[in-house]
Amino acid sequence: MGSCLCLLKKIVVDGNGDCCQWMGVVCHNVTGHVHQLHLRSFPPIWDEFTTDDDQNEAQYEAYWRPMFGGKLNPSLLDLKYLNYLDLSYNDFSGTQIPKFLGSMESLRYLNLSNARFKGVIPHQLGNLSNLQYLNLEGYSSYDLYVNNLQWLSGLPLLQHLDMSSVNLRKSSDWLQVTNKLPSLLELRLSDCELPFIPPTPSVNFSSVTTLDLSRNRFENTLILSWIVGLCNLLFLDLSSSFQGGPIPVVLQNMTSLRHLDLSYNYFNHSIPNWLYSFSRLEFLNLRSNNLQGQIPSSMSSLTFLNHLNLSNNNLIGKIPLSTQLQSFDASSFSGNKLCGKPLTDNCTINGVKPNSDTIGSRLEVDWFYVSMALGFVVGFWGVCGPLLLNKQWRIMYFQFLDHMGYKLKGVLSFQYCECKGLISSQWRKLKLAASKVCGSDSFSRQVRWRLASSRHIKDSAGNKGWNIPITVFDSEVLTVGLVSLPFAFDDICPVIYSI
Repeated sequence: MGSCLCLLKKIVVDGNGDCCQWMGVVCHNVTGHVHQLHLRSFPPIWDEFTTDDDQNEAQYEAYWRPMFGGKLNPSLLDLKYLNYLDLSYNDFSGTQIPKFLGSMESLRYLNLSNARFKGVIPHQLGNLSNLQYLNLEGYSSYDLYVNNLQWLSGLPLLQHLDMSSVNLRKSSDWLQVTNKLPSLLELRLSDCELPFIPPTPSVNFSSVTTLDLSRNRFENTLILSWIVGLCNLLFLDLSSSFQGGPIPVVLQNMTSLRHLDLSYNYFNHSIPNWLYSFSRLEFLNLRSNNLQGQIPSSMSSLTFLNHLNLSNNNLIGKIPLSTQLQSFDASSFSGNKLCGKPLTDNCTINGVKPNSDTIGSRLEVDWFYVSMALGFVVGFWGVCGPLLLNKQWRIMYFQFLDHMGYKLKGVLSFQYCECKGLISSQWRKLKLAASKVCGSDSFSRQVRWRLASSRHIKDSAGNKGWNIPITVFDSEVLTVGLVSLPFAFDDICPVIYSI
């Protein structure tokens, strides 16, 4: 065990005691050989709600203090039985990944991600024929690069490959190379500046379940035609990979997907209907595109969704009602012209959220109609209510209407030199006030006619009268049906009626 302790001192640490008892070191129970080194550091998880600077500083200090650094020592080669090596999230100060790692043939797991290595990735890693897991994700974009990826063909057992943030600009054959890895299950090539992808008639790594090609800028969506052959694909991330157009139609038959991320692609069409046939989807991210149109009710058929993000698009209309969609946070739908739950904006007109430019005018119109309706109700019952309840008021009200009606009739003119015949009336009292009767026989005087209950006409002096034939007489209303005037005048001037 002493040799083990001395070896680890040279490699990464200083300390005392049995190295197999150290945290992160796993030895064989019988032989005591070192099989695994779990020497990664754990960066603090960023919490947007933590505003205590002292607390943040303490967390980062706790992260940096045990971090390994410097340069890897070739003494690692003495650990001949080492099959697991994790040095991720340490600080190797921009040194190059050592070539001697390619001689550790027992390795099955190698994780050098975010360890601040720089420079070219040595092709000697292709000698690790037993390797099943390889993670070379760069700490920052393009600190690491490759001249080619042909060395990957020497890793036939590789199941997990992550080279995110590694510059693969020179690796135009990356798809052809990875296509020769029949055991590959997970491929992550995010932010790799992937070049143009030549047509691939078929794929051999159909066993792939996870594919991450995010943050690459492909020229068009046609390059993804080979994805159709990945019949076992469950996870697909194509975020920040395209510049507009529709959502790639080549994806329509990939109904086995559980995770689909198409965010930040500036797709400027509507959400295709075929997407709602992905009944197994658990994660769907379409945020920050230019998607248009409405959210159809068929989206509620995605009953397994536990994450949905449609924010920052140009979607309009009402969010379909379903237990599934209303269970998401309002932030999943923000940045659109949507309304309805879970948003606080209620739909007002045909399920469409009002345009902010016209909200004020629509509110004014709404209040106008409300006030008009209230005025009608109050006025109607204020007038008609008492009339319906009180008979005396009802009689007086209709008498008043009769009075005003005959007032408005204005002037009645008789333009004949001789006025004979019948005058029909339904008035209880008739006053021909201040009327002027002009006769050819120099008989001219002011006459006031009054129709009273005595049923005859008198002049203002009460001297002359004529019998009036009455056709209808009611105890409530005196109705004069026929009135005969047995005298003639050259003219009867306009008569003003008043009751």
